[in-house]
Amino acid sequence: MQLKTFITLTVLSVLLILPIGCATHSTRPYIGDKPGLDLSKVQTLSFNEVKETIRTERSRLNTLKAKADIVITSPGINGEFRCKGVVRFQKPGKLRVIGSKLARTAFDILSDGEDFWFYLPNEKVVYTGKCDSAKKIDSSVYISPDDIAALIGYEKLFEGRSAYMETLPVFWLVHVLDRKGDAVVPYSKLKVNRIDNSITELTMFKPDSSIKAQASFHDYVETDGQSTPDIIQIYWPGTDTSLTLDLNNIVINEPLKPEIFQFKKTRKADIIKVN
Repeated sequence: MQLKTFITLTVLSVLLILPIGCATHSTRPYIGDKPGLDLSKVQTLSFNEVKETIRTERSRLNTLKAKADIVITSPGINGEFRCKGVVRFQKPGKLRVIGSKLARTAFDILSDGEDFWFYLPNEKVVYTGKCDSAKKIDSSVYISPDDIAALIGYEKLFEGRSAYMETLPVFWLVHVLDRKGDAVVPYSKLKVNRIDNSITELTMFKPDSSIKAQASFHDYVETDGQSTPDIIQIYWPGTDTSLTLDLNNIVINEPLKPEIFQFKKTRKADIIKVN
C-alpha cells in the first residue's frame, strides 16, 4: 500500500513539475546546438542505460588535483574577481580551493564532508558551518564549498530516490525526485549529451523546490582513462554568485594527504558560524 501511494505521488509530482518547471525554477535557458553538429552520432539509449552512464561517469573518479584560473562574480565583491588557484577533491564530499593573487592568499575554501570553512584573509574572518544545511541569508558566504564537492561527485544521486527522463533531440534531461514526508519534490536535474554521454549540466534543488546551485561542465578531456571537464562553472541564484574553475595540470586518483582537508585555526581571524 505504501509503495502504491509513493508511486502515485511520484507520477502526480512529474505531471505537476513538467508544465511549470521553467517558470518555478527560473533555470538558465538551454543554449542552441553547436553549429555543424553531426546528428547521425546521436544515440538512442534506455533510461536505465543513461542512469548507469551517469553513475559510472563519476564512480571511477576518487581524487582530483589541478591548478586553475578562477573567476568569481558576485554583488558582494562588486563585480568580477580573477585569480590563480589550486583545486583538491576527494570522495566523499572533501574539497579545497585556494585562490591567490599577487603572491598572497585571496581566499581558502574547504569542506571535509561534514563541516565547511570559508576563509578570507583580507577581511580576517572565517565563515564555518555544517555541510548540506541551510545558511543565513544575510551571511557573507556567497560560495558554498559543500555544494561544489556535491556537484563534482554526483554518482550517488539516485540512491533512495526515484527518477524519470525526457528525451530531446541532442540531449537527455534526467529528473531525480526525493520524498519529503508525503510530498515528492525535485532533488536534482541532469542534462546529458546524447552524442558522447557527457554530463553538461547539473542542477541541485532546495527542499522548497527552488534552485540551490547549478553547475555546467565544458570541454571534457581524457585524463588517465577518465573523462573530466576542463571548465566547471557553478552558479548560486540565492546570492547571484558564479564561480568558474578553468582547470589545468589535472591529475586524478592520486592519493592526497589527509591534512589537505583539515582546517587549521588562525589567531588572526574571527570565526563566524553561519548555520
